[in-house]
Amino acid sequence: MAVGLMCRMAVGLMCNKLVVLLCRMSYYINLLGLKIPAGLVVRASFARHVLACILTIYVPFSLYCHAVLLPKVAEADFGSLIWQLLIAMWITIPLLVVGSVILSHVRQSSPLRLFTTAFIAMACFHKFAVPILQPTFFGTFILQVLFAIFEDGAVAGWIWCLYHVVKFQNHINKTPSKRDCPLELATCADDTALVVGNAPTVLDHPLGDVMDGFQSVSRFNTYNTAKPEFTGSKVSYHWCNGRNLPSAREVKAVLPLFNASLTHACYLFMPHMEEAGDICTNLMRSKANVWVVDEESILELRKKIKCLFWQIPSSGMVAINAFLAKRPEVALHGFNFFSGDKIHYFEESPLQLITSWLERFVTHNPPREKVWVQSVVDEGRAYFLSEGKRARETSSEEQKTSEFEATDGKSGKLEGKEARKRRIPGLLKFLRRDLLPSQFSM
Repeated sequence: MAVGLMCRMAVGLMCNKLVVLLCRMSYYINLLGLKIPAGLVVRASFARHVLACILTIYVPFSLYCHAVLLPKVAEADFGSLIWQLLIAMWITIPLLVVGSVILSHVRQSSPLRLFTTAFIAMACFHKFAVPILQPTFFGTFILQVLFAIFEDGAVAGWIWCLYHVVKFQNHINKTPSKRDCPLELATCADDTALVVGNAPTVLDHPLGDVMDGFQSVSRFNTYNTAKPEFTGSKVSYHWCNGRNLPSAREVKAVLPLFNASLTHACYLFMPHMEEAGDICTNLMRSKANVWVVDEESILELRKKIKCLFWQIPSSGMVAINAFLAKRPEVALHGFNFFSGDKIHYFEESPLQLITSWLERFVTHNPPREKVWVQSVVDEGRAYFLSEGKRARETSSEEQKTSEFEATDGKSGKLEGKEARKRRIPGLLKFLRRDLLPSQFSM
């Protein structure tokens, strides 16, 4: 009996490990393929419609591919080309993307040797293995397995996540406490909220005591307070994806991007799909201190920032906008709009580097967010903590004086550098503003 119990425990452990492995594979394939970026252009409110389309359209199509199309690849005249395209889409191109992102941040020689070896191996596979495998029965079997892993497995992950997204959306619609904004109105002129980003500039100035002096302090995602003299320790609102809720009851968890896009909605569950049920249950329990920012607010902010059609505001911008709707002023710290080689003030794993790269160049628009924040600062509704109110006001006066001196008082025409800036052709201005990497365009 004891032996049987041990065998069942071993089998259960192996099954759990297999489930975790399949979930991780589905997530990585979705992250490195086209499916996660494609979800950025679909509003989160369409989750139930997308789920219905996948079940009624993709699932039958996948069965047709396995039963009819894939077996014919071995006999087709252009079968080798299909192999090359599929292998490139599934493995080679993601390998190049991952390699370029990681190697641009890691200076050790071992990752360079690893990715070089992997790239050479894939080049040899394309050159020599594909022509040999393509016309064989064994090659067809391998293609079926690869299709099941890279296509069916990836879509199965989306189905699982979308199911829980719809489930949580239904709960939000029935629970006013998770929809109503908990941010309080300012009680006096000096009642300013502090929004602390995760940029490396957090460690530039020892302002921890100043930060803890604010009545309301917001922090984001995987922040840490390991260096309280720089980071401070106070937190009132934790703007996060919802997987790791704050342990302190007095800290309000905010899901700023769950209603932003289909990708962000599913990303609540996708990295840990095996825990999707527990994550959903924790968020829906009555004692969960959670606020989910509504979709309309995110879309309105998106228009203010003028994001491109596949982009959405970052969590920091959502927080700033939410506080400005309740208070006349907000203090900012730890925002450099993804400029520089290092993105956050804490260390990141290789996977975090990849997701940070996607946020920097695909998901968000740091240059336009910087312009929007600067406009708020110019209006006197925000200031950077490292500069202080007095420095901000002095800078504003100097800017006005400079603009006045650059203007011909009689004719009102700009002279010098300002005039040359106005003469920049529209196309060059567009390229400089939108198509260059953020560290150059800012």
